[in-house]
Amino acid sequence: MKEVILHRVVTFLDREELDFLDNISKDILFSKGKKVPRCTILKHIIDIFLVSQDKKAKDYRGFIESVCQRIEKGGKND
Repeated sequence: MKEVILHRVVTFLDREELDFLDNISKDILFSKGKKVPRCTILKHIIDIFLVSQDKKAKDYRGFIESVCQRIEKGGKND
């Protein structure tokens, strides 16, 4: 099994971008009962867009479901 190497990324976001991430976090909290940090949401957003076969993410609801599914599958850095 290949070792996964993780890297820390620091970013600067404006208020609108932070509100966007916070709204996703709140949607997940209210729909699934899980509190998810911003960094986990960002990681899964990137993963979803890297996997272009993800057909569920056609709208916001499908996007939230895709993020939730990836979180529920779990990961060592979630």
